[in-house]
Amino acid sequence: MWYAFFLTGVIATLVSSVYYSITARRRGIHPLESRMILGKMNVSLGILVTLLGVNQFTFEPLDAIRIIIALLLVFVGAVNLFLGSRNFFRYRSLWRAELQKES
Repeated sequence: MWYAFFLTGVIATLVSSVYYSITARRRGIHPLESRMILGKMNVSLGILVTLLGVNQFTFEPLDAIRIIIALLLVFVGAVNLFLGSRNFFRYRSLWRAELQKES
């Protein structure tokens, strides 16, 4: 069960991060919208790194090095998830205010 969840999560986050990366770097896009999309990319990469860290706990010989690496990956993923969501919500509100000001 865990393997199916893990594999689906890894594939979904990889596809979404590549999609958001390409979308954010299009020409002619508003800079605030681009930063908002990059925030979405950071959220998906944070989920990916967190899944990779949690997956380390599923291996049988659980030694100290594996635990340290897993905790480090979970920490980096959680920080990336938090900062990406913060940037997404910040730039989304600024972008909406900019759109209202223009119209």
